[in-house]
Amino acid sequence: MVKTGLLLFASLICLGSGRTFYTDKDKAVSGHRDGSWEAPFGSISDCVASLGTAGDECQIRAGTYHEEVHISGLKGTADAPIVVRGYGEERPLLDGTVDVLPDSGVWEQTDGVYHGQINFTIWQLFLGDLMMTNARWPNGKWSDKTIFDGRNAWSKIAKTSKVGLIVNKDDSLKDTGLNMTGAVAVLNIGSWNTFVSKVDSHAAGTNNFTYTDTFGNKKIKSKVSRYFLEDKRNLLDAPEEWFFDNTTKTVYFIPPSDVEFDPTTKLRGKVQTYAMTISDSEHLRIKNLDFFGTTVKGISEVKINKQFIDHIRFDSLNFKFPTCSRRMLGNISLTEGTDIDGKSWYPRETWWKTFTFFNNTFHGADGIALKYSGVNVTLENNLFEYNDWTSANMLRWGGGAATIASDSLNDVFLRNTLRYNGEAHGIRPGFLPNVTLNRVIGQCWGLQQNDGAGIHLTILQQSFSHIHRNWIHDSPKYGIRFDGTPPRVGYNGFITENVAYRCTSGGIQMKGDNHTALGNLAFDIEEGAERPFPGCSLCVWKHVRANKVEINAHSVVRNNMADAANGCKKFDGAGKLIYPIEVWPLNGKIVENNVIHPALKYTLHDADNDDFRVLKTAGTTDVGPYPSPDEITHYWIPGRQLYKASSPVPPHGAQTVNHAHRDALMWLNAYGSSTHEVYFGQDPDKVNSAGRTSEEYVGTARGGGNVMYLREEVREGEVYYWRVDAVTDNGLFYRGDVWEFRT
Repeated sequence: MVKTGLLLFASLICLGSGRTFYTDKDKAVSGHRDGSWEAPFGSISDCVASLGTAGDECQIRAGTYHEEVHISGLKGTADAPIVVRGYGEERPLLDGTVDVLPDSGVWEQTDGVYHGQINFTIWQLFLGDLMMTNARWPNGKWSDKTIFDGRNAWSKIAKTSKVGLIVNKDDSLKDTGLNMTGAVAVLNIGSWNTFVSKVDSHAAGTNNFTYTDTFGNKKIKSKVSRYFLEDKRNLLDAPEEWFFDNTTKTVYFIPPSDVEFDPTTKLRGKVQTYAMTISDSEHLRIKNLDFFGTTVKGISEVKINKQFIDHIRFDSLNFKFPTCSRRMLGNISLTEGTDIDGKSWYPRETWWKTFTFFNNTFHGADGIALKYSGVNVTLENNLFEYNDWTSANMLRWGGGAATIASDSLNDVFLRNTLRYNGEAHGIRPGFLPNVTLNRVIGQCWGLQQNDGAGIHLTILQQSFSHIHRNWIHDSPKYGIRFDGTPPRVGYNGFITENVAYRCTSGGIQMKGDNHTALGNLAFDIEEGAERPFPGCSLCVWKHVRANKVEINAHSVVRNNMADAANGCKKFDGAGKLIYPIEVWPLNGKIVENNVIHPALKYTLHDADNDDFRVLKTAGTTDVGPYPSPDEITHYWIPGRQLYKASSPVPPHGAQTVNHAHRDALMWLNAYGSSTHEVYFGQDPDKVNSAGRTSEEYVGTARGGGNVMYLREEVREGEVYYWRVDAVTDNGLFYRGDVWEFRT
């Protein structure tokens, strides 16, 4: 078995019809390296160059590889794909960084700042696995994730700001006493668009600066704008910050405050954008590899030379800090990221190409985590977390970007988890998408952009889209959003059986017409507070504010549950907001059997702790995503599946579990497991060591069930522990973690 970050899957060596070549850079070989087991290649590139027949494999032994691998002209088949993978359970690392140490071998120190000259260019710096933060103002750092904090680690903009001129809202810029001329400004001045420019002029002790605006902005909305400055030597003033002078090739940094720094320590610097580039290849699998400080690119060039990539499967790859902008070098162009291009030519169904992203992790990308184009692209069981702390993904004003940015047809998003990514938009699918059983947590949690949603569909992408059984929660943004303003709106989308909770902007917002909202649940703003009037958790609008064209006149809104729902605030004939504020009711051709009540969540078992089952005392039937009040064996939980049971309900560490309603335990089944053994008690050691003959053994859930009812009632003010072990369908056993909750 192979551990891949959070996930562990069986990693069996596929014995196909082709040849197998090996790479092992650390194995001593006397004589010629021919790729055999006895004389493996020393590089991945040599191994890949030997592939050429359908079914061929390049199997890479564990080790760290620093090279640029170009995969081109490889044509496998559906039955015999060409494979590039880690050997067995091993996970080779493709590293885009190199050692950073002055030629003298020692870092000098002046006033707490270490420095030294090197003879190459870097644009990202690591101390061990810790990403150092570009010198910036206001300060923020990676280790505590304050660089995501748009509320406190970005500065606010005054009303007197205008295109080309930023005026700081308070005196904090002036009080720095620094001259910011030449610094890089990251500017969220376009709501859901963030741009980058250099500071053209600023005088120390003043509160404004100029920049060159090439973004097409017509107006800056100062109330919802923010910025920070970085990449200048005089901004280096806090632990974990760094600066690189590209002219003198001098590295400056301040080590973490909790580290006793040895001046002979080697740091790591990013020197590579892509470790692997794929072109002119089809039916190819890339599997069981780790990437650090580097990533993958796929290229189709049908217009030029009739070459494309097709049926590429990216399987169980871990990307850690895969992308980083070159702002430190004064380069303010967009970040080059993980980009798989299968958009070759029209018609789409014939010439657009197909990819699968299965069981990958994307962590710490500076910019869009994954961008792709194609047809019938599947993203299944992937994890995206802590990506994009600037959201600076636009060169000109436009529709914005996303953590996952698609320009594709017939996307399938299945069981992915997004956690605490910075962009305003999380999943932004292409045309005719199916977005099912995904979990989006804390999208744009630092509020570094405006507008947006965890799952966001623009106008054309709404047509015949299916957004089904997702949880979106704990975000300042909307959970699910169909956007648009007449005369440009979307049609015929389906939002069904989703749960959107603790989303401050709103749970579900549906603009357009001929849509269906069926069996959804939406409640609360961030921190679990009730939604104040005139906000809405279920927002099926009649008008887009003062726009006089009616929307959703032919939509269906049925069997939903929400603590607050309406059709938007009312405006008068002159386009002015009516006071005192009034709201339209939910709009639609059919609006029926919806349960709307401010105390809605108290009709559920324990909504604050992810138990959305309807209580028998609620008196509702066929409403919401979990409509049955009777005992059940299956409770759908979205998100990425691990090799072991995960996503416990109640959540691990929960402190407010409702003892009166806690009659059962639920969990997300392990991947490939339909049988799970459950243990429960009040002694963590006994629960940890329990077996099927122990009194802590509660029972076994079979047939894919994930609900276990308790034998006795739990008591108020107590701590309980439980464990769920998984038995895979092929007989393997995976011991679960010990979870706990307090009533």
